[in-house]
Amino acid sequence: MSEALDFKRIVREGDTVAWAGGTAEPSHSLGQLNAQIDDVPRATVLLNLGLSETIDAARLAKRMHVKALGGAGTNRRFQDAGALDVLPAHYSALPDLVAQGVIKIDVAMVQLAGAESDLRLTPALDHVRDAVPRARVVVGELNDQAPHLAGDTAVTRADVDHLLRVSYPIIEVHAAPASAAERAIGQHVARMIPDGATLQVGLGTLPDAVLEALAGKKDLGLHSGTIADGVAKLVDAGVITNRRKPIDTGLTVTAGLIGTKRLYAWAHKNAALCVRSPRYTHDYLVTSQIPKLFGINTALEVDLTGQMNAEVAGTRHIGLVGGHADFMRGCMRAQGGRGIVAMLATARGGAVSRIVPKLAGGVVTTSRSDADVVVTEYGVAELRGRSVSERAAALIAIAHPDFREMLRVEAEGVI
Repeated sequence: MSEALDFKRIVREGDTVAWAGGTAEPSHSLGQLNAQIDDVPRATVLLNLGLSETIDAARLAKRMHVKALGGAGTNRRFQDAGALDVLPAHYSALPDLVAQGVIKIDVAMVQLAGAESDLRLTPALDHVRDAVPRARVVVGELNDQAPHLAGDTAVTRADVDHLLRVSYPIIEVHAAPASAAERAIGQHVARMIPDGATLQVGLGTLPDAVLEALAGKKDLGLHSGTIADGVAKLVDAGVITNRRKPIDTGLTVTAGLIGTKRLYAWAHKNAALCVRSPRYTHDYLVTSQIPKLFGINTALEVDLTGQMNAEVAGTRHIGLVGGHADFMRGCMRAQGGRGIVAMLATARGGAVSRIVPKLAGGVVTTSRSDADVVVTEYGVAELRGRSVSERAAALIAIAHPDFREMLRVEAEGVI
């Protein structure tokens, strides 16, 4: 039976409490924290991507200062409660911000796999990994249903103050079926990617549609922040071999897994999979060494000069800075690499254009100087090496036809 945690004693007034995000959320510990939240000393919580609703957002917001990397996933609940304090930072920078104490984490909560003699963080790594040897208190959940992963995943038993033996399924995220427009975007992007290229893929239906369109390619590589089921399918099909990568040759490299049971079973003790810290997977100095590195990401909107917003829709934070700019710059610096932003031309059922004269709220996730190519269902806009007026014309050409005239008129006041 797992240890009962007393968060009234674990958390001190003014502490910062952080737990691994995404599919690595330690559900059992969060359940105990939620049950005790009204009695826990006032502190700060630092959230990565949230995928569960184990924590009662309204109650936590009344008790703690809620910092988050953004409003993606279930973090949006804290914005609904008027309590979301966004921490804008490149994902590559976060591990060192924690390691250097710029972001101090006093209580860290993580999910583990393996045995006491071979503890492994799972199924994703983030900045909380760097808090484990430094935090005053570390809670580790040793989950017998979690995949054992090679890479930067090892944890020393002495660093874990409370080791809980638990058993629960890893959070699953199922891919939604791609629409006809998303499949068209996938085909546009696939035509740009040559055999032997290395992929970096974001999350969501669009990247999944791109992966499906790559089924006929040969000897692709993979170096990414996260991977989903589509990557495992391409590895099993012999499309992703990683043979041509000059670094990590033969290895699929990622910072984490976000998918289904099929992905987690595929990853378990897979010697050809290496899970690395974001300080490696997202590092510009690493990614720029990979020839023909093609990043496939998305954005909420792109303005007529090429500035990209992946964080805010209207006045709401619904995304993250994440690795958007990290990979855009690394891909463009890599020999023969490309930074591709793929997005539907409209949002809200066609009511608004994603190609806009100006970004919402002035939030710029990736600057126009780091823009390369934008793809919608209507085609491809090449931005790199083009002037502002040339960019505007290229972007208007791939906007939804209903918005093109408005954009042409607005462009006169922008460029």
